[in-house]
Amino acid sequence: MKHTIFSTTNFLQMAMFIILIPSVQSTLSHTSLLDQICRQSHHYHICTMTLRSSINHRSIEDIAGFARLALEIVRANASLTLEHVQKGYIQTNGLEQNKAMKDCLALYSLIVNVHLREALNAMKKCDYHIVKQRVYAASIQAETCENKFKNSSTKPLKDTNRYVQNLCIIATSIINKLLFQNHPTFAY
Repeated sequence: MKHTIFSTTNFLQMAMFIILIPSVQSTLSHTSLLDQICRQSHHYHICTMTLRSSINHRSIEDIAGFARLALEIVRANASLTLEHVQKGYIQTNGLEQNKAMKDCLALYSLIVNVHLREALNAMKKCDYHIVKQRVYAASIQAETCENKFKNSSTKPLKDTNRYVQNLCIIATSIINKLLFQNHPTFAY
């Protein structure tokens, strides 16, 4: 009887070990893939901080999973910027500042409602060329918004525009990895 209890205990320990190992290996493989992806981006620290904080909430097993996550993060930040612009536009004093905010309102509406929506839809279809084009367009729109304040003494969207641009660059580097993976003969 004592032997049976020992065997049952050993079996339970082995079962727990087998259950825990895949989740640890999965986290380690996610972490090493994340590190590999972020090392190839232009903003390693922003990439790791942003994506690592979201890994535990998602099941990401491949580069495409990280690309989707990066796109969702870009869209979330661009949406927050759009809300900020909407509030700032109402509170803006001065004709030049008011015009710049109005232009940025239109630009961020395009970023969120057109470019990033189309990028996420193209991602579902694995059309990485369209994803890259839409993310690039979003980055250009954020830069254009920042340039609207070029002659202004205050630049109320400088940090948010830069952050959206950096996130777009990170997303583009991940998309490039997918493009290269699907067409290794092309240089991007």
